[in-house]
This record gives sequence, C-alpha cells and structure tokens, in this order.
Amino acid sequence: MKDYGTLVGIQPELREVLGELASAGPLPAIRGTWYFVDPYKGSDANGGESVATAVKTLQAAYDLCIDGVGDGICVLSRSLLTTSYSAALAAPLTWSKWGITVFGIAAGGYNSRARIKSHAALTSAVAVAMDTTAQTITRAAGSFITDGWEVGMTGVFDTSGTNSNVTFTVSAVSALVITGTVGTDAIQTETSTSHTLCGYFPALITVSGSNNKFYNLYFINEASHVLNVGVVAVSGNRNVFGNCHFNASGTLQSAAAGQYDMRISSSECQFVRCWFGNNNTLRSGAANGNINLGLSTTQIGQNYFEDCYILSTSATDTHGAIKVIDAATLGGWVVFKRCTVMNWASGAITALATAIIGATPNNAGILLQDCGMVGYAAWGANNDKWATTNAAGAAGTGGIAGVIA
Repeated sequence: MKDYGTLVGIQPELREVLGELASAGPLPAIRGTWYFVDPYKGSDANGGESVATAVKTLQAAYDLCIDGVGDGICVLSRSLLTTSYSAALAAPLTWSKWGITVFGIAAGGYNSRARIKSHAALTSAVAVAMDTTAQTITRAAGSFITDGWEVGMTGVFDTSGTNSNVTFTVSAVSALVITGTVGTDAIQTETSTSHTLCGYFPALITVSGSNNKFYNLYFINEASHVLNVGVVAVSGNRNVFGNCHFNASGTLQSAAAGQYDMRISSSECQFVRCWFGNNNTLRSGAANGNINLGLSTTQIGQNYFEDCYILSTSATDTHGAIKVIDAATLGGWVVFKRCTVMNWASGAITALATAIIGATPNNAGILLQDCGMVGYAAWGANNDKWATTNAAGAAGTGGIAGVIA
C-alpha cells in the first residue's frame, strides 16, 4: 500500500485520510460534489468540500447537498474517542432529497465507528420558572449550556404536574434560559417546581427521498426516553443501505410497542450486510420488532434484505425480529436472503415464541431464503404467509413446514 505519510505539499489531515481510503477502497463514483464530515475537527461554518474544510455534522453536509444532482457525503472517523467518531444530530433529520451517496470511512459493519447518533441532553430535578408568553424556561441556578442543550433540539418535560409530556423545540439558549417553541401551545406556568427536561428523537433520520445510498455507517438513537422509539424510518423508494448498523439502544423506549431499528414503508429498497439491534440492551415489556414493515395501513412493495443480522436481547415473549404493522401492509413480497436472526434471553435459554410478529398480511408475505435463527421457537404463527426455501426443522432451528406455492 502506498505510504501517503511521506508525501509533501499537502496537509497532514489529507495524508491521513488518503491512507484510510487506500486501505478501505476508493469512494464510490458520483455525479456531483463530495462533502466531508469530521466530527472531531470540522466546523459547520466551513464549506465542506475538502478534508481541511470539513463540516462537523451530518445535518450541515446534508444542507450543502443539492437535491437530485448526485452529491456525496463522506463521514470521517479517526479514533476510539467519542468526540472523534460520533457525528451527533441536534434534532431529527428529515432526508427528503434524492440521489445522495453517504460513505463512512471506518472499519464498518457491526458498531462501525463512522457513527451518526442522537445528541442527548438531560436536566434532572431542577427548579424552573416558565413564561407562557415568551415560552421560556428559566433555571434557578446552573447553566443549560453545560447541560448539553442546543438550538434545534427537541425536548420534553419528563415529570409530573401540568407540564408533564409537554414537548418543545429549542430556539435559543443562554446561561440560564431555554426559549422553546411548542407550536400553538404555550408552556404552562409552573413556577419554582422541580422538573426533568429530556431531549428526545422520535426517529433519528427519516428518509423520505428516493435513490439514496448509505454505506459503512452506524446509526444509533441512544437517548433513553420512552419517546425515542426509532432509528431510521424509510418512506422513500429505491434506497440502498450497505454494511450499515441500526441500533435503538435506549433502555426506557424498549418498553414501547413502536420501538424499531429500521421502519420501512416504501418499495424496492435494499439492505446488504446490515446489522439491526444489538445483543446487550434488554428489550422488554412490549410487542416491538427490530424491523417494522409498514406504517399504519400504508402499503409497501417488494424490499430486499441480503446477508443481514437481526440481533436482540429479550425475555419478553411478544418481542420479534420482524413486525408486520397492519394486515394491508404488504403489497409485495419482502425477501430475506441468507439472513441470521438471533435473540438472547437474559438469564434463561427459553426461546421466544416467533421471530415474525404483528398482523397477518392479507396480500403478499415474507420470503425467507436460506435464513437461520436461534432464540425463537418458530418463524411465525401464520405459516401460510411466510415462505421459505429451507427444509423444515424443529422448534428454534429456523425451519418452517410448508411453502407457499
């Protein structure tokens, strides 16, 4: 491999990245412009078109991309330090643009260090005074800035009282005051009352655009709040994810029925060598699934998962690896080819009931081709809706007796 460290005339940061690219392979060919994200040394005030002028956040790089032109985003990762490998989002990102390629410079795969995460902020048990007219939250002592609150973040009053579950979006932050917009509602007056304020992400990223490609990335919604239910929700068509990891890791939201690592409500998307979930965060108390197919009665077409891993730790019998949201959800076959499904039951080896949970589809179904599983007694309760090319097997081994003609 070429030793880029001996080159002269270019900055050390660029020599370092060239070495990484040489070992990991070249960036994919694109039609437009590459923009660079450096969570450690970047600044969102930069132009982003070189390593030396990299931006700091994925949101800033996304804003620079032009819809439909074919631009690209390169997410840099340099070490094990959180400040180096984690590109934090201050607020949920709606990815409505088309034709963007995103590539992470990291080892990739499970728990990749090219990491896109939720920016968590928690202010515990503080006395605050609220102004309903100005929609401000004033703290008696301390600093909201050092608590991690930033403009654009979403928050919630996670406490009892008249403001319980009131949400807000931070529009300004000073030493003692958060200004928050809450739509047409005002923050109710509740002076000198102890509150817990918690940042939350209903989903980390919602991909509503089409024809986007994501490679070598780790997406994690790790803020622990019951409202943090999802990681990536895909409603656009023909999006591709390769060598990516999706992880809803917070413990509180694991009790929510709507929790997911990936929710797909579109058609003709492809997931290759991807990981969903993890084997160390307990999922408990609800009928949730790692992969959610559909959103309410929205019908989806054919989608493809190849060489993927679906991982969980749960002793809750209603947890599943794949969840069908509604009977009308599947308008085409969803294909899982050479995929592995694994659940660890904490403190026990009893298998959960079924890997596929939720509604029984009344149109198409799920095709399991050369897939295996452990930790579940069967693929699904309605075997006439799940087809497999595997031979039938005993409970927990992954076989299903019968194939749909």
